[in-house]
Amino acid sequence: MELDDQRRSILSEAGHLLIEGGPGCGKTSIALVKASRALPALELEQKVLFLSFSRAAVRQVLDRAGGVLTHAQSERVEVRTFHSFFLEILRTHGRSLSGRSIQFISPAQELQLRAVHTGSDWAAEKLRLATREGLYVFDLLASGVADLFARSRATRSLYSDTYPIVIVDEFQDTNEDQWRVIEALAVESTVILLADPDQRIFDHIEGVVPERIPRAIAALSPIRFDLSAENFRSPIGGILDYANAVLRNRPIDEHSIPGVKHFNYASHIPVEYAAHAVTVSLRKELVDAGISAGTVAVLASTNGIVNRISDKILFAVPTSNGVLPPIPHDLQWDAALSAAAGVAVASLLEWPRLDRLPAICLTLSHMAGFYRAKYANGVLGAKGAAETLDRSVDALQRGARPAAKSAKILSAVYDNGYRLRGSPVIDWMKVRSLFSGSQELNEVGKAARFIKVGRASDSMAWALGDSWNGEDAYSLASSTVRSVLEEEVLQGRVEPPAPVTLMSMHKSKGREFDGVVMVEDRYQGVWLPERATPEKMSESRRLLRVAITRARHRVFIVRPSDAVGLID
Repeated sequence: MELDDQRRSILSEAGHLLIEGGPGCGKTSIALVKASRALPALELEQKVLFLSFSRAAVRQVLDRAGGVLTHAQSERVEVRTFHSFFLEILRTHGRSLSGRSIQFISPAQELQLRAVHTGSDWAAEKLRLATREGLYVFDLLASGVADLFARSRATRSLYSDTYPIVIVDEFQDTNEDQWRVIEALAVESTVILLADPDQRIFDHIEGVVPERIPRAIAALSPIRFDLSAENFRSPIGGILDYANAVLRNRPIDEHSIPGVKHFNYASHIPVEYAAHAVTVSLRKELVDAGISAGTVAVLASTNGIVNRISDKILFAVPTSNGVLPPIPHDLQWDAALSAAAGVAVASLLEWPRLDRLPAICLTLSHMAGFYRAKYANGVLGAKGAAETLDRSVDALQRGARPAAKSAKILSAVYDNGYRLRGSPVIDWMKVRSLFSGSQELNEVGKAARFIKVGRASDSMAWALGDSWNGEDAYSLASSTVRSVLEEEVLQGRVEPPAPVTLMSMHKSKGREFDGVVMVEDRYQGVWLPERATPEKMSESRRLLRVAITRARHRVFIVRPSDAVGLID
């Protein structure tokens, strides 16, 4: 990395630092260089801790580290998600909080508990589970660690001694409890805060406040550096200039931005078709530009739009000019719902060794759990589906006729039989394909599509392989799938991006792609609603800036023909 005067100052300063700047300005890279320069002065057992929010962001940090740190240095720079770091602390030292060993409630399990919780205050119930029973959900892990550090100076000092330097990514999005942990570590550790106020898109999360950076300045008196004038991610195409113009509603000559193209679709054209055509066009343009193995993200404002696009682009579409080819892709969906669906699908791997009634009831019960999770996630109609499936289980156990169509289909599947081969990848695809014929079966099968069992080397395939009984079934496959998915959440497993990935704009935070397709639906999730408050409008423009700046080379923007301009 070429060092200017400001970056040399960052490397030479010894105290707390606050490094601000936009996407691609080099905040992460200079922080990693500083970590590498600090390692020789540390004891052999000490490390630099780099905290980020998501597995995707951890992946990006690890990718950058490969170009900055040697292999030996990388071994001493620990890149973790907040959640995995906090859970490790609570599992080791949390007994002093409640007198019990700490257990983690995964997001999927939390949705199940929330769905059956009879009280109105789920927040109070989560707190009771943590403080009285030692059961922690995701969003209370930081609170538990903050309380632990406040009560035990020795524990706090232990972690500061292990990690004398702590780098915090996306600091502007930390909530109150995460800040309490950082502030506690800062008593003895040196903290380096990386922040971009214009990427603050999680104000809807409790405890995330616009004043986070000013409060840190007041509490820690960090030395401040501003790298916002730099852009190494997309320096040629004008993408950052355009994103900043959208953010501030500032006039700009859109025709002078070679990296950004606009596409408008008429009212009679489905948004899914427009997204399909533009994604094909973007991929071709990347290839023509010499980026043959480029990655593309298709982003929309809501998961509903993303799911609809995903369903359509999997298939070829005839056009007046030929055929739009199908687009294989990854879909970043709700992990908790995918996990609940995966457990239901896995239950069919157990069937060959189960009697008819227990087998069918097992799968119906897991399907009901999937719908309870959907209901807890705010899908009100899912409650009725869960109750119907539960009643069908009860009817089967009483020897009565079940009302749910899914129960009848599963009964036929059992009676017809099927053979498993002992190959986890092939067998998973087989049983997942059996989830069809009713609305509930179709929806569970679709949600389970996002679980990775596509290669023999996948952790899921390995685990299922170990549960194969050697003849005809996978013992306790449902529990195996649940355990693997929970462990992936805890450990923050990261994977390289797929050639095409679909996700919401919020989920794209912390990621990079060669090209981005941003899709606005005509009716759902409008980007700039005319009646939005100034605060909501600012929030929407920050989100659009985040989405635009995920791209390294091209941004294709797909909008209704009558949409209001992104820039007045």
